[in-house]
Amino acid sequence: MKKILYIMVLTVTLLACAKEELNPDAILLGMGGDTWERTELDDWLHHEFVVPYNMEVKYKWDPYEFDLGHNFVPVDEPQVKILMTAIKKIWIEPYIEKAGETFIKRFAPKRYVLVGSFQYNGGTITRGFAEGGNKIAILGVNTLDLNDKSIVRRVLRTVEHEFGHTLHQTVLYPTEWQTICRESYTGSWSSAPSSEFGPAGFVSEYARANPDEDFVETIAYILMYGREWFEDYMVSVGTDGAAKLRAKENIIVAYFKTIWGIDFYETYDGAGDGLVELTQAAIDRL
Repeated sequence: MKKILYIMVLTVTLLACAKEELNPDAILLGMGGDTWERTELDDWLHHEFVVPYNMEVKYKWDPYEFDLGHNFVPVDEPQVKILMTAIKKIWIEPYIEKAGETFIKRFAPKRYVLVGSFQYNGGTITRGFAEGGNKIAILGVNTLDLNDKSIVRRVLRTVEHEFGHTLHQTVLYPTEWQTICRESYTGSWSSAPSSEFGPAGFVSEYARANPDEDFVETIAYILMYGREWFEDYMVSVGTDGAAKLRAKENIIVAYFKTIWGIDFYETYDGAGDGLVELTQAAIDRL
């Protein structure tokens, strides 16, 4: 009798679940492992990012934030404060100084999802991505070392890259940008010889993917490596590549000033007050 009763209860339960049309991809709560206590780190993130900018930083592991077809490593919690301090000093504060807090509050993405490892795609590496101008996923957080400025620049370059997408998706860059290297964009950029992208007028291999990626890559590289680096880079790629890069630089400078009221470079030699100079100074002080 008990066995029959158990079967009847189980059948009713399964029928009830079927009526609710369970989503097999949904995160199941109440199964253990989904509760957590607020920590000192959570309080710090709330004070530094939620209160002033309404920015949420998600660092606790959630596999549904990422492509389940890849393997990822959760972020080491001590790395969270290191990364977010770098983001505040190198990215947020220079923009606030040039455009004001309202600019950051209005246009900066509101969700930041952190993961410890990169996404490996069989020949290429995904270091981050943005979704709808509201979310930035930053990968490879566990590699960040403030004592190694090359790593700092590489990680923060992802943030500058993704924010560049937010800007041009809000107000598109001038259409002449698309004509400068029109014949050199390719969907197979990752398999093209690495020696080609510089002389073709690009700052990176990925910049060859399409005009949008080219635009944000150029912004990110100049911001992260500086104006002097860009001048030296143009010399290294030859006359044709340098001419194309200079044309792109002129468009970027005008775009930031005309659309956003931001001086991309210092207003006069030695002023140190341009977005690029402020960013470089922040990297040096970190």
